Amino acid sequence: MSTRNAVDVAFAIAVSAAVLYGGWHWFGAFGLVFGMPVLALFAIPIVNLTSAFPRLAGRLALRRYEGRFYAFRGRQVDIDIDPDAQCWVSTADARKILPSLPADAVMARVQPGQVAETGDPLKWRVTPAALAVVLGRSTDPEARKFLMWLEGDVVNPARKRRERRMKLQ
Repeated sequence: MSTRNAVDVAFAIAVSAAVLYGGWHWFGAFGLVFGMPVLALFAIPIVNLTSAFPRLAGRLALRRYEGRFYAFRGRQVDIDIDPDAQCWVSTADARKILPSLPADAVMARVQPGQVAETGDPLKWRVTPAALAVVLGRSTDPEARKFLMWLEGDVVNPARKRRERRMKLQ
């Protein structure tokens, strides 16, 4: 609930309570009956809150995927971005796009420290730099397109977000 909605609801409650109390005090039960239309003031903020509920429910349900859903040519790629703006690509998802990708143990030997079991959920992941080294000699055109997409749509925006956060602090 935004602060504006909270203020609107509080104002409507205060006005409604004041009018109904005044009507009861001066006119008794008839004052309550004639003061009831004032409760319509309270209806507008309630309708606004009710109309915002589906959006809130959707955001709550998808909160664990926020900032983590990426798709390359319609295929979902799970990418975990750590606080240092280092991107970690799920090797299982990368293997769905690039079947020629070596096994996790081989990549861990070739690029130590760049391939590890990290993230939430815990999966084997590889950094884009290590992926570029491993796929550097590949003749698969899909590998180059994937690396370009990864750099342009994932790594650069993550780096820019981190730089903006650093400037704000």
